[in-house]
Amino acid sequence: MNFDQKEKKNLIDFVKLIGKLKKLKRKGWIQRNIQDEIESVADHSFQLSILSMIIADKVGLNKDKLIKMSLIHDFPETIVGDITPYEKSAEKKHEAEFEAMKKICLLIDSDEYLDLWLEFEEGKSEEAKFLKQLDKIEMIFQALEYELSGTEPKKLNEFWDYTEKQLNNSILINLFETLKKLRTS
Repeated sequence: MNFDQKEKKNLIDFVKLIGKLKKLKRKGWIQRNIQDEIESVADHSFQLSILSMIIADKVGLNKDKLIKMSLIHDFPETIVGDITPYEKSAEKKHEAEFEAMKKICLLIDSDEYLDLWLEFEEGKSEEAKFLKQLDKIEMIFQALEYELSGTEPKKLNEFWDYTEKQLNNSILINLFETLKKLRTS
């Protein structure tokens, strides 16, 4: 398969743009003054993709779809940044991210990724609904990592409380309870 000049330029621009996720630190951890190395958005997406790969078969979901959604769910952050739910701009987050995702997908001529991103954002499939919860579980894995390396747990209580309220999948609830026990052991 050969790329024409425009496709090559677009692929290079796409990779440069998505590469920004490696340096974009997750704002929630920054706002809590975590002293450890702050997780990047790419770190988060990678770990979420691994969790998706491992757990998909256990919950009977389409593994390829779940992994793709995991990889692309934060692509728009390359343009709009990491917007936490508590920021004023969070009200217009979906709209801004949708516009960003359209621009990103134009670079690689992919309606598939735009459709998958919309499916995730709008919770249109079982995979999307599950991934929204798994996304929170990945955050808890990271919170636990910070706590076990010395971050004061009360600094991160809101992450635990928020996640617990988001879960309705029994497998993920059970996993959350196991992580919570590790927190206090």
